[in-house]
Amino acid sequence: MSGIIPEEKITEVRERASIIEVIGDFVSLRKSGKNFLGLCPFHSEKTPSFTVNLEKGIFHCFGCGAGGNVFNFLMQISHLSFPEAVQEVARRYGVLLPQRELSDEEKRRKSLRSKLFEINEMTAEYYQRMLLSQKEGAEGKKYLAQRGLSEDTIQTHRLGLATAAWDSLAVFLQKQGVPANLAETLGLILPRKENSVAGGRPSYYDRFRHRIMFPIMSEGGRVCGFGGRLIGEAASANGIGSPKYMNSPESPIYSKGHNLYGLHIAKAPIREKGLALIVEGYMDLLSLHQEGFGNTVASLGTSLTPAQVGLLGRYTREAVLIFDGDESGQKATQRSVELFLKGNIAAQVALLPAGYDPDTFIRKEKRDGFERLLAKALPAVEYLLEQARRRYAIGTIEGKVRAVRELVTVLNALQDPLEKNLYVERVASQLGLKEPQVRAQLAGKVEAASELGPVQRKEEFRGSALERMLLQLMLRHNPFIPVVMEGIAPEGFIDPRHQKLAGKLNTLWETRKKVDVQELLERGEDADLKEMISELILTEESIVDADRMLKDCLRKVKLTRVHQEIQRVDEEIRQRSRQEVAAGGAGLKELLKRKQRLIAEQKKWIQDSAAGVTPLAGQ
Repeated sequence: MSGIIPEEKITEVRERASIIEVIGDFVSLRKSGKNFLGLCPFHSEKTPSFTVNLEKGIFHCFGCGAGGNVFNFLMQISHLSFPEAVQEVARRYGVLLPQRELSDEEKRRKSLRSKLFEINEMTAEYYQRMLLSQKEGAEGKKYLAQRGLSEDTIQTHRLGLATAAWDSLAVFLQKQGVPANLAETLGLILPRKENSVAGGRPSYYDRFRHRIMFPIMSEGGRVCGFGGRLIGEAASANGIGSPKYMNSPESPIYSKGHNLYGLHIAKAPIREKGLALIVEGYMDLLSLHQEGFGNTVASLGTSLTPAQVGLLGRYTREAVLIFDGDESGQKATQRSVELFLKGNIAAQVALLPAGYDPDTFIRKEKRDGFERLLAKALPAVEYLLEQARRRYAIGTIEGKVRAVRELVTVLNALQDPLEKNLYVERVASQLGLKEPQVRAQLAGKVEAASELGPVQRKEEFRGSALERMLLQLMLRHNPFIPVVMEGIAPEGFIDPRHQKLAGKLNTLWETRKKVDVQELLERGEDADLKEMISELILTEESIVDADRMLKDCLRKVKLTRVHQEIQRVDEEIRQRSRQEVAAGGAGLKELLKRKQRLIAEQKKWIQDSAAGVTPLAGQ
């Protein structure tokens, strides 16, 4: 992950840096015991939950979950890559980093990207000149005025015009000496079918014609692509059937699934408010920005992608979806909600009246009306529950089944166990079901619902807490790792996140006989894992006797597992007792023997505990 920076230099930079000083440039911190506290810069809060530990060199927000070391903080707050963050800290603390000569291929790619951005910049300036300074722009200016856009909005977002002529841009680029193959790579021009063209005109024609042009900017503010909105509905120059909206195709510098329209302007307001508003269209965003909602981004007219949600997650942990009120808008909302939940971003849904999109709504209701709309936004799961209640006849068995199956995917995407538990109760109550019925559906992807039985949620939460304690002990006392692995192994952890971290700790121990928490935070792309590590490290636990606590946790985990296995066997016995009467009950006898063995194992663990002994696997 470190790229061209040697590991020893990364360690030197990290050890030289003061995480308190670096974070103190962005957050007002005050001493509180061993830690420093402040208001989290990654989400809106009134009570400080952002914790920094100087000795450990780690920060963690117990509100939104953000966490890591000094490099992780700069990557999130300043949106830097890992090498860029290391270089930034190195400059501050006077650490000289070695420079590496780029390979010929790296130089070629860098040069190509730079040239492509230059061509797009040249094109954006050309389109804007056509709109604002040429007579051909009259129709475009009239259209934008009818849509209520001010000159300031047009200038700020660099709107332009592609004229109705077939090759005006192609001719312009040719005169500027732009290689046709590069302009074609960007999707600005297309080759004519004829092999040659009379009169010296280029053998290419413009992709965008008779359209208002919306430059699409990268996160850093460079023109990476374009969107075009057809004007003049007759569209004689384009031919009948041309799409109303058209975007640039994929290119080496543009991927619609990895960009958000307006983010280069919206990122500062998003960070300031701790909230992002998400719409679908260019005009939706422009109208909202013009009315003061500068924290709005648009999805480029497509369904949101995991990459776009991840991009947004660098700036905020809260978002409001404001899609059209029609059926397609509702479907887009439903598809997007799960992505936000998986991305650990709290999403809400603002419901637009039928027949409105964000643009038409705010032009009619103005800022105050839109504020009222946002105030009524529903949490994402509540919105989907309400939609399911409307769509299905939940008074019938079939309706309940369809509603639950639709909601299960969303419930499983919830990252917070408490939030998931509360929503399970809510869904069961609203649909007239019992909680175990909903929980059985949630567990359906992992184990058959018939095997779920009367699961004790208290046991599960207790087991999860024990797992966290074992992970804390392994992180703080590395030699405990093989002891835990011998006792329960990585797959013995029930929580998938705990299982993943346990496996990584085990691998590091087997290969290096130690775990460097700082390196663990710097390596890999799993943000959830990094956040969990920082939380485990900074969560204060009363550990007086680590050895005794380890043994106690292992014993309790083992007892919990045995107890849950006994419950599963009991449920299987109940289900098979009637089925196997005719067959002589051979299978039932095996289950009863299995239960006796489990009960004996349970008694052994209890007796050994009373004697102060904690047996490990195989004993």
